[in-house]
Amino acid sequence: MAAARFRIMRHRSDGRLSWRLLATNNRDLGRAPATYVDAETCRDAVRWLQKNIDDLRVSIHRASPSSWSWRIAAGDDVVALSSRDYQRRIQAEQAASIVVELIPDAELAGMDQSRR
Repeated sequence: MAAARFRIMRHRSDGRLSWRLLATNNRDLGRAPATYVDAETCRDAVRWLQKNIDDLRVSIHRASPSSWSWRIAAGDDVVALSSRDYQRRIQAEQAASIVVELIPDAELAGMDQSRR
């Protein structure tokens, strides 16, 4: 599987930071469930996710009556979210599996400005 990368983004609305997991074609695969006050805290969250991915739980959820999404959690704390909704449950499951496979080796890239 091709390499993916984490990109740290600064949100224009409040200046806080979050991360996205991007495929080699820049497709958004997953996102941070929260924002962070500084780049180092955001990088630490990514590193923790990479280090602990084997101990985390993936769950599939109804996003709406006709769509599905995934979450990755450590106990009750969500540590990653799907970046989009899927029309079928199996699509969400497959996407989550790909993300779990990519996270450990994904590069931690620099910072981008967000349009949020």
